Amino acid sequence: MAPEKVPFGISNPASVSFIAGTGTELEFTDLEADELTMFDRDLIKMSRYFSQSRDLQMLFLEDRDTYLWAASIAKKALGVGFGGGVPGSGEFGMQFIRSKTWLGAASWLQSYATAGWNNVFGNSTTMIDLSLTSTTYGNPQNRVLNVFPKLYDTSLPKVRELWFHIGPTDYPIWPIEFSAMGDLYVAGLPATPLIVKNGKFYMRGNVLGTGVVDALAPLGLAFALGEYMTGSGQE
Repeated sequence: MAPEKVPFGISNPASVSFIAGTGTELEFTDLEADELTMFDRDLIKMSRYFSQSRDLQMLFLEDRDTYLWAASIAKKALGVGFGGGVPGSGEFGMQFIRSKTWLGAASWLQSYATAGWNNVFGNSTTMIDLSLTSTTYGNPQNRVLNVFPKLYDTSLPKVRELWFHIGPTDYPIWPIEFSAMGDLYVAGLPATPLIVKNGKFYMRGNVLGTGVVDALAPLGLAFALGEYMTGSGQE
């Protein structure tokens, strides 16, 4: 059943499906008309990161409604106006999700000693935690939301099944298939993980091969306060 309330600017509400670890409806604040114009302008600019592959650029932009809905949720949660890709002080903006925020590392590369189920992003005792104040992870507390409709891999993918655990909720195991797109491999998800402000999650993956290195990463956006995006803790 489609939700009764839909953020301003959404074209196709039925295309948006979040998993957020909560059974309650997520509150949002509409982007104003000028913010919506800025959102669409800067989302297109960000998609040019993938311009070496026109198909991949379109795959990113096809999730526009999902990103806009998440931006409206972020506006409500963060309580400030939207500043696009280059937000000012007292605004929130958007950027690609960085490995520093999740792994406290400079890249998404990870090694797996054994085949089968492995912890990929966090684990049951040490989740990916957006309430952290550690500079190792960029101090995301009260500053960041993450949304990712797809995953990508810059190496030959080694993960063939996923198991998300968001907040207190365990979601079904999802088989995934990657498509080669330019110099990346991309897989769509059946529903979009949304990690709310100060939210926690972990994801396990069924890994093929022993002693392998993989670079699985989220293809999505971080909506964050400008102070987070420009802070020295992001180095």
